[in-house]
Amino acid sequence: SNIPRWQMALYLTRTMDVVGQTLGTGADQSFTDIGGYSAAIQTAINQLAQSGVTLGTTATTYSPDDNVTREQMAMFVERLLGKTAIGPNGAAVSSASVLTTIGTLETQNAYNYTEIDGAGITFEGHEAIEELYNLGVPGHDKTVTTFGPAVDISRDEMATWITNALAHTNARPEGLWVQTVDTSATPGFGD
Repeated sequence: SNIPRWQMALYLTRTMDVVGQTLGTGADQSFTDIGGYSAAIQTAINQLAQSGVTLGTTATTYSPDDNVTREQMAMFVERLLGKTAIGPNGAAVSSASVLTTIGTLETQNAYNYTEIDGAGITFEGHEAIEELYNLGVPGHDKTVTTFGPAVDISRDEMATWITNALAHTNARPEGLWVQTVDTSATPGFGD
């Protein structure tokens, strides 16, 4: 099944909690279209807005019943990872570490997707898709050349993305983190 935006808010706030992010109070963030939802759902949506993981579909709407697209999911996960401590249990990572943090991967320009440079893709969406590809979050091999940014993300894809994203956070057990650096002529996940 596809995932509506109200449901993704619950998944993402739970993920944020697991990685040790301090969630906001869930105070009203001026979304006028979430009043008919449970207090837990409204809190999660407002917490995402407080954290900057979501910006809403407009300044006053969240569009809770709309399905989450793959481009939106890439931006949600990229923003979440950008706010997450990268060391085990939130500890600082030494400068000798090869761990790459979010925000630096777009300079690699390494991705196989042929349709993310066209019309309809936001700049932030493109950058998020590229960074997540380099982190291996979507789990795509190098033979996969389409991303489908406007396609609704499914529950199985979301589970893969969140699981793979958690591997780049402090949620993993101490001592069990590895990220390789690909210096081949065709860098990217799956080499």
